[in-house]
Amino acid sequence: MQTNLFFLCGPHGSGKTTLGEELEKVNPRIVIPELYSRNVKFNTDPVYRQALKICSRAIEGFEYLDIARKNLTKLIVGNRCIYDVLAYNWVYKQMGWIDNETFQRSIQYAADFFREDNFQPNAIVLNPGFDVVKRHLEERWKRKGKKWREEDLEYARFACEAYEAFRERKEIFYVDHEIDLHDGVDVKRVNDWILSLEKLAAA
Repeated sequence: MQTNLFFLCGPHGSGKTTLGEELEKVNPRIVIPELYSRNVKFNTDPVYRQALKICSRAIEGFEYLDIARKNLTKLIVGNRCIYDVLAYNWVYKQMGWIDNETFQRSIQYAADFFREDNFQPNAIVLNPGFDVVKRHLEERWKRKGKKWREEDLEYARFACEAYEAFRERKEIFYVDHEIDLHDGVDVKRVNDWILSLEKLAAA
C-alpha cells in the first residue's frame, strides 16, 4: 500500500469535491491530481457501463499510484477507487440493471484489474445519508445539469446503502454526516487522520 496515497469515495452528491478543495487549503502538501477524463457515453447500457467503469477506475488507480511514487513529499488524494467500483456494482444489481452472474463477474474483474497496492487503499468515504445527497444533487442539477441516471432517486438511495459496507474497515475514514465547513472541525479531523497514517508508516 502506497503510504502517501489516499482516495475520496462516496455516492454522487456526497461532498467529495468540496472536501477535497478544503483539504488542499488546510494542508499545502495535499495534492488532488486532475487526470485525463474518461467519460462513458451517456446512453451506454448499464452492463457495458459497469465493465467500462471498472477498467477506467483501474487505470486511474495506476496513474494515481505512479503520481504518488514520483511525489513522495506530497500527499496525493485521488478521486474514487475500488470501493466505488464495488459499491456501484452492488447498486446496479439492486436496480436490476445487471443479473447475479454479471454481478459476480464484475467482482472478479475488479480483483483482476486492481493491483495489490490499490486493492485496499486508504480512503475517506463520505456517506452523509440520502436526504443530504438528494439536496446536494438538486443543487448541482441547477448549476451543471444531471449526470447518468441521477434523476432516479432510488439509484441514489441504494448508493447510500452500498457505502455502509465500508463503515468499519480500518483503512477507511468513514464520515456519516454532512461536512461542516463553518468551523473546520470535520476537515481538520480528516487531515489529522491522513497525517497520522503517514506518521505510522514512517515509524
